[in-house]
Amino acid sequence: MDKLKAVTDALGHATSAGQMSLPKVGIPGSSVVTGELHFLEEAMNPARIKQYLSHAADQEKAKGMKWLLAMMSKGDDASEFFPDVVKVLVCKQVEVKKMVYMYLTRYADHNATCRELALLSINSFQKDLVASTQLVRALALRVLSSIRVPEIIQIQLLAVKKCASDSSPYVRKCAANALPKIYRVDRDQLEALVSILAKLLGDSSCIVLSSAATALSEMCPLRLELLHPHFRKLCHLLADLDEWAQIDLLGILARYVRGNFCDPAPGASAVRREIALFRSAAHGAAAFQTSALGKAVCSTGAQGGELPARTALEGRRTVKRRVVKKAFYSDEEDESGEEEIEIGPPAETSQGAAPTARHGGDAG
Repeated sequence: MDKLKAVTDALGHATSAGQMSLPKVGIPGSSVVTGELHFLEEAMNPARIKQYLSHAADQEKAKGMKWLLAMMSKGDDASEFFPDVVKVLVCKQVEVKKMVYMYLTRYADHNATCRELALLSINSFQKDLVASTQLVRALALRVLSSIRVPEIIQIQLLAVKKCASDSSPYVRKCAANALPKIYRVDRDQLEALVSILAKLLGDSSCIVLSSAATALSEMCPLRLELLHPHFRKLCHLLADLDEWAQIDLLGILARYVRGNFCDPAPGASAVRREIALFRSAAHGAAAFQTSALGKAVCSTGAQGGELPARTALEGRRTVKRRVVKKAFYSDEEDESGEEEIEIGPPAETSQGAAPTARHGGDAG
């Protein structure tokens, strides 16, 4: 006990003399808030936040932005600070600029006042489009394309066209995401947007192709000629796209295949129609036999007891169709052959079983 008391006394003297500082550690289940969690747990006076944002030191500006992002994450309205945040755009620190653009992306089109103030900051957005950090370039484009004002459509088009050729895949992805935003504001710019979209569809990055496929599905889903140079590549990379883009691209590719490819099994559709007719006729014959009229006809022994549907079922014919067996291993080749399907009921009964098939042709 004496040794323990001596150690605690020494720590107390060192701490009080400023020689040593003990970290504040939060205890589970206690009300002690440590680190940056207090931004979420505590409330801050709006006037104090504005003081942080107008401070000359970047560290104080970062503190004010953290308070605003905490308010946004809790669902509170922070649009009243928009004029103060716009002034922080001139900050050179990358971390502060990232937080500023997160805020501006959320509130750039919040109301008429925010939209007007965002228009006054277009020069700052355009400067950041050539920043050295890819995230800053992408965020600047996101904010610029989020301003829904027809008067700056040409500025937005130039920015998107420039970012579509950026060296960063993330910036090119943001350029693809900006295309539908501009299209919603001014649909007359479709041809200019399609020219940019055609370039993005030729990209090799999956994240860019995901956004480009979504933009194609939203803006011009019937412009299937855009897929001509990229069809095989899109089929190859389909599994690597994100889940939502896969859904959009599958629908586009299905329409493209129907319109630009020949039927691989020309007789298959006719076979399906014959099978459907056969099944419906057989079902009608069975229903007729079980009905009161059918029983009466059969009991009289009249020739009409042979069901009228039988004459339609007696004809049997053979239809050929091509069958391809895909190879399982990469070093194997596909095997193809012909399959003959007999249409019509078996000779011994009018009810008939399902059509039988026999294989013909050699493996190709």
